Amino acid sequence: MLELHVWGAVFGVPSIDPECIAAVTYLHNAIQDQSEWRIIPSNDASVSPSITNDSADPSLPARTDLLPALNHDGVWTSGYRAIVRYLIAKSLAVDLDAGLTAKQRADVAAFSAYLGVHASALLDLSLYVSAANWSATTRPAYSSLLSFPLTWTVPPLIRADAIQRVEHLGLAELDTDFDPHGGLHLTAGRDALPETFRKHLPGTSKHKNTVKEEMTPEQAVAIRLFSLTENCLGTLEGLLSKAEREPRFFAGEELTSLDCLAFGYLALMLKAPVPRAFIKDWMAEHAARLTAFVDDLLANSVPSTGSTVWAAVPQRGYLSATGRVLDSVIRHTPVLGEHYAGEVRRRCEEKTVGIDQRAVSLAASLLFTGAAFGYLAYWYRNLPPFGARSQTWRVYKAGGSRLSQFGELGSMLDSVLGPVQPISSPMAAGGGTGGHIVDIDSEVD
Repeated sequence: MLELHVWGAVFGVPSIDPECIAAVTYLHNAIQDQSEWRIIPSNDASVSPSITNDSADPSLPARTDLLPALNHDGVWTSGYRAIVRYLIAKSLAVDLDAGLTAKQRADVAAFSAYLGVHASALLDLSLYVSAANWSATTRPAYSSLLSFPLTWTVPPLIRADAIQRVEHLGLAELDTDFDPHGGLHLTAGRDALPETFRKHLPGTSKHKNTVKEEMTPEQAVAIRLFSLTENCLGTLEGLLSKAEREPRFFAGEELTSLDCLAFGYLALMLKAPVPRAFIKDWMAEHAARLTAFVDDLLANSVPSTGSTVWAAVPQRGYLSATGRVLDSVIRHTPVLGEHYAGEVRRRCEEKTVGIDQRAVSLAASLLFTGAAFGYLAYWYRNLPPFGARSQTWRVYKAGGSRLSQFGELGSMLDSVLGPVQPISSPMAAGGGTGGHIVDIDSEVD
């Protein structure tokens, strides 16, 4: 039995993740007997201990928390392309690319990498980086798939990863988004130039500022988004066959692995009800074949949510949810997360159950390290304060010495010199009780 673990269905599409949609579409069309596999919407990327580098950039570190994940008799495989390779190598499914030529297979590899770089970045910008789309659409979708307290921990980590992936594009303004009442929409594209710029164009009037100086950051983002959308989706629109019915990336009616992967990205771009729908608006105006492609596959090439291949959502208690929260925190901890993920994978591959000698050694090391840090913290808190928190003022009796206020040296001098004996005045001694004051006038030459 093949078990495909995915993120759950949202927006009327099989999953919130493009590769999960692609994997569901591929298995649905490549496995004839639908009783041989099932879809488990586990919504838990930590179920798979498999480590894979399924990204288009081989220099990126391998990921250990990736869905979709395929479980075949205890053997885990993560990532769409890795799952397809495993199914073909084990003869578990039909090779959808079997009818392609060598050149077409090379095109499949090239355009799959293209989707992993450009379409993935465009989808990240729309669903995760845009603050308006994230708060109105993506975050509530994850909340419907996850249980408390995972709704407060997992989605922010997913969004942080997405922002990091597109950080090189320089579109940080989308993270805070702009005022929706400002009169500018992300779909403005090339028409987003401000009115003040138009009257400063050469030939109309004397201008002082450049184009870049006249544009606000939000307007620059809008034009940049239009350019990214046009470059990515315009290329895909040109690759599709011009058939009126069932458009495909290669001529014919049979699906390929490239069709499945492209459908995963395009379905989320087109069907997600986001308020900043710059991708959907561009597709509606310039990509009629892409829209027909998505609608055709969604109607005929994916299993419905009521199909028998869909298993029930696994029910987990609060203890399991708490364990998953800790698992997410540890996996995203620098240095420790990599060692933790590697140990989980090793135990799964070796089918280790319970506590072994290696686990005891690791636990002892963690305990010793924790004790050392605890002792250092205790020692630091007991250090003398860097400057007294309270000031003490002492009142000395009249006639007493104040040498002691100068520390140890003053105390030593005070003990050597003895107490100071003040000289009493006659008035203080009472000798002048009968005296009187006499005024004397005198002249001095």
